Amino acid sequence: MTPEQSTLEQQLAKLHQQYMERLQTDIPALAVQVSSLVTLSSQPDWRAAVLPLKHKFHTLAGSAGTFGLPQLGKLAKNLELQLKEWMAADTAPDLSEINSFMTLFQQVQYAHQVGHQVMNLSSSKPDMLHDHKALIYVLEDDEETANHLMLTLATFGYQVQSFKRIVQLDEALKIRLPDALILDISLPDEAQSGLEYIAAFQQTLTESIPVLVLTSHNSFEHHLQAVRIGARGYFVKPLNTTALEARLQRLLAIRGREAFRVLIVDDDQLLAEHYALVLQGAGLRAEILLEPAKIYEGLSRFRPDVILLDVLMPGCSGPELAQLIRLQDEWLSVPIIYLSSETDGERQLAALVKGGDDFLTKPITDTALIVAVFARAQRARQLAEMMTKDSLTGLLQHSRVKERLSHELQRSERTGEPLSVVMLDIDHFKKVNDNYGHLIGDQVISSLANLLKQQLRKTDIIGRYGGEEFLLILADCDQQQAFTLVEQLRQSFASLPFSFDYANFHCTFSAGICQAKATVDTDQLIDQADKALYSSKHAGRNQTQLYQALE
Repeated sequence: MTPEQSTLEQQLAKLHQQYMERLQTDIPALAVQVSSLVTLSSQPDWRAAVLPLKHKFHTLAGSAGTFGLPQLGKLAKNLELQLKEWMAADTAPDLSEINSFMTLFQQVQYAHQVGHQVMNLSSSKPDMLHDHKALIYVLEDDEETANHLMLTLATFGYQVQSFKRIVQLDEALKIRLPDALILDISLPDEAQSGLEYIAAFQQTLTESIPVLVLTSHNSFEHHLQAVRIGARGYFVKPLNTTALEARLQRLLAIRGREAFRVLIVDDDQLLAEHYALVLQGAGLRAEILLEPAKIYEGLSRFRPDVILLDVLMPGCSGPELAQLIRLQDEWLSVPIIYLSSETDGERQLAALVKGGDDFLTKPITDTALIVAVFARAQRARQLAEMMTKDSLTGLLQHSRVKERLSHELQRSERTGEPLSVVMLDIDHFKKVNDNYGHLIGDQVISSLANLLKQQLRKTDIIGRYGGEEFLLILADCDQQQAFTLVEQLRQSFASLPFSFDYANFHCTFSAGICQAKATVDTDQLIDQADKALYSSKHAGRNQTQLYQALE
């Protein structure tokens, strides 16, 4: 390759990068305009609202293919032609046509995201990208509810397909099963209810689809019907999309959660290996510790959810080891289950009062072992989350996120990997509370929390630092990578619709970023990110600033 060719390729690559960065602003802006189409029929001069949107899709259709996004260009052209047909018609499009248009626009958003990910593969770490976009089916005959729900879920990064009739949903289910299904109970034009249909369909599956119910009914009988078909959520209209998305996110997180960890302490290696194989076969992780003297090492390395502890061991009994474990505050809440052939109730009780939580008598069936361990592990993890996480958002509390930052800062200094800290603050949040009430304000806070959990990596740490302020800890991420990531989050949040009194509004946030250096401690790092956040607010809000820009 000649120097001239090399220079040309570099220039083309730079242009490509600039175009992709521009799309990060253009696509969310288009999403806002598309969402306003639901009110088109009520606008006297509706063509005046359609015309600028047609021009923008025309521009996108002409440019996307040139910059290596042919699918995006093709979809934009189809949308441009659709808008052109609308303008040639005598009347404004009805909700059915608008719904179809919005569904096609979701494909534009997806094509853009995929193209952006492909472009960044060489410069970003794979785990910073989304490996899987959850597919959600919606059965809802009310078009306004369906449209609002589809736009909200699409903003959170889900693939969404909406159906008005059961026969349409049935055909889709036969082709591909979704990750979750949201359905309305009452479908006036159908011979059966949504609950009756899905109850019969679930019986044909080996693993049920998670179902969330939408309804105008709030009676005990309807709740009971939903429970009997295995519904995982019940939402009464008018729909709180923030609460629904939060429940959906929890359901999908449970399905993909990290396996419970069980530490087996027993001097009988064969028996311990049997227990380990049984638990691993049930989807849990198990590790064996044969020497009680190495208990602290095992706890620190494996960090178990549950400890299975033999009562009689040479050199150190089970109750003695349990008391030794409880000497450290860090392990006070970890459940300890004794395993022993001891059947005397008083002796079992004496062992339990010495640091234990449960007592299983040998021999124990494999099923009983799995059930006992799983129940204890699940409860322990739930309690741990309640103790460390904010009740509204499910994010780490102020003190806990600072504690995690201290640990990550030490790890960064030890490994030499970059560490970035981000402070986010919702813009003009007091006005949101004043204008719409604290209940809507809580929905805005929860929506941003859900968006952060949805779009950040599993290794990223998110905390609610204050009322409307959030702290992000991005390990193995320099400040430029953090800037790109936060900008994507900012644009997604700005396009997210909120509803009050049947009208939509939008919110934004400001952000400040700093990268850790060897000379700073936890408080200094937070202070630097806070100063960068202040700079963003001082410059007009709805933007992201780097701390280095202040120096």
